[in-house]
Amino acid sequence: MRRSSTLMAAALLASSVAIPAFAALEPVGSVGFSRMDTHDSQPVNVTGDAVTLTARGSDVMCDSVMATFGNGRTREVFRGDLPRGQSVTIDLPGRQRMVERLDFNCRPTERWRARVDVAADTGDRYPDRFNSWFDHYGPQG
Repeated sequence: MRRSSTLMAAALLASSVAIPAFAALEPVGSVGFSRMDTHDSQPVNVTGDAVTLTARGSDVMCDSVMATFGNGRTREVFRGDLPRGQSVTIDLPGRQRMVERLDFNCRPTERWRARVDVAADTGDRYPDRFNSWFDHYGPQG
């Protein structure tokens, strides 16, 4: 009996440690490119730890993705390949993580046109599926 209690406590502890690893990604926009039109901007207005980019329609090569932060500063946050259909997560730097806009200088590499979907990590470490559990079993008081 004591061994099963220890195993159950260890499993509960391990699952409670894993819960913060879930982050809520929310779509915030999409930008389009062609071989002739390689610049686009996306207002995002998000505060979070990361931004995720997903290429659609073609692999995409980005010469730069610049973030404009809430304090007015800009910084390159990505440069490189975005494989079609795969998400690339960009950790946002520093303490000022309010991103107002992303400016893209990218082009499709395989086809004439491509899109890049933008999603943001909202910092919500307890998505809805855990909120209902927490509301029911969480601290009383």
